[in-house]
Amino acid sequence: MPGYGLVGCGYSGEIHGDNVMRIPGARLVQVYDVDFERRRQLARRYGAEEAGSMEELCQNPLIDAIIIATPNNSHVFPAVCGAKHGKHIFCEKPVALCLEDAEEMLCRSREANVLLFAAHTTNFIRGVQTAKRLIESGEIGRIIMIEAVHTDWAGPQNQVGWKQRKEISGGHLYHHMHEAELICQLAGLPHSVYTQGRNLVHSGPGFGNEEDAMMLLMEWEEETGAGRMISGGMASLTIGSSFHLGDHVIKIQGEKGGICLDFKNSLGTLVKGKHSRVFCLQENQEEDQERRDGYRNNRQDAGKGFGRPGMKTSEWMKTIFYKELCCFDQVIQTGMIAPEFASLIDGTAAVNCMKLLDGAMESMAKKKRVILTK
Repeated sequence: MPGYGLVGCGYSGEIHGDNVMRIPGARLVQVYDVDFERRRQLARRYGAEEAGSMEELCQNPLIDAIIIATPNNSHVFPAVCGAKHGKHIFCEKPVALCLEDAEEMLCRSREANVLLFAAHTTNFIRGVQTAKRLIESGEIGRIIMIEAVHTDWAGPQNQVGWKQRKEISGGHLYHHMHEAELICQLAGLPHSVYTQGRNLVHSGPGFGNEEDAMMLLMEWEEETGAGRMISGGMASLTIGSSFHLGDHVIKIQGEKGGICLDFKNSLGTLVKGKHSRVFCLQENQEEDQERRDGYRNNRQDAGKGFGRPGMKTSEWMKTIFYKELCCFDQVIQTGMIAPEFASLIDGTAAVNCMKLLDGAMESMAKKKRVILTK
């Protein structure tokens, strides 16, 4: 019966708190947030104790694991503090805002013989899991190219939140790192990345300071894709909030066929020659419809208005958050984890993602290709 401590009582923290209460045998022992009122409300909601400090929570002997659901720039201290006191760590994405910090968190957790789980939520979407199985079975042959797009339009905000402040969120590329991380999951760490990006139209009152348009071009050399990507294979990622004609899709082109993960229309498709097969993207048809409706009803500000404290959570989002927390809980209790999720606890997923994101930012600053597989 693992006891959990929750660090961060905002939007993600509320979802994780609900899910701890759903897991058989698990209990939420204590919560902490720098916002006094927010932590008080969540503590009352779950019948948990309030911690007066991060250290107090990590020292609680009834807590076996902590869930870090704070803003992106404040993951390192809770992780290091938790590891110091022998707590397993479930850390929201992105694990950190640079490779150095991610490696520090991994090093401290390994020294303490505790788990550091990278909560890369996209891996728990049913359609993504289906795509991975199809690729592993050789259904589309080796990957030739991956095309990923995650774009929308964001207008001025009444209040600029932390997600729009690059020094806190890392900007679009770090906060919405799902596509970059999934590219690494599907094909391994790219050999190189070349990036162009800037803030084109979002400046002044109501806007943050992040780039609103970024384009990444990645390339693999022989062996860097661990056999899944052909030598010379490529991937592209377009991401940002300066797109009136937004889209959210990943196309995986293979030697024998292709897979399309259409997040905007919540639909997965396998194509081989003249034949095609459609599969659910979310857990069931009801969740697929809910996600489609969400895009239609929020065509603007889709990436900015999402995830505010107290905001109602979609059922499809609840499902994938619950699946990933169950995966973490199972490892704590049994030491067992499905092979497809092993990279989330052995450091591979966190490190590869940070190498790609950091390399992309370096490329953008230096205006040249950056080698990642040194």
